Amino acid sequence: MVTVLLHTLPDIGSVTLLVLVTVAAVGTAVLLGLAFAAFVQRRSRPYLLIVAAFAALLGRSLVAGVSMFGMLSPSTHHLLEHGMDVVLVALVVAAVYYARAVSNEVPAS
Repeated sequence: MVTVLLHTLPDIGSVTLLVLVTVAAVGTAVLLGLAFAAFVQRRSRPYLLIVAAFAALLGRSLVAGVSMFGMLSPSTHHLLEHGMDVVLVALVVAAVYYARAVSNEVPAS
């Protein structure tokens, strides 16, 4: 019996996937740069958490790209990819939670 993974690694001949991963990586890199610029301007923890979330998203694209060239095993690919999903979600939730908690505080007069 042959086991089929939910995500199989395509060969490098998959031009469509290569283009999609490249566009995703470039787009995420641009968003990461914009988020970093916003963080430098605002210098607040929620902005830093969003920068980290975009970095995790870029890392996810890089893992996909490296996997396409056969540099990662399928199990390592899945571990890294889904691990970064967890990190990304945790960072976004933390940013929203922290931003709301700080905005609800009443400054002492």
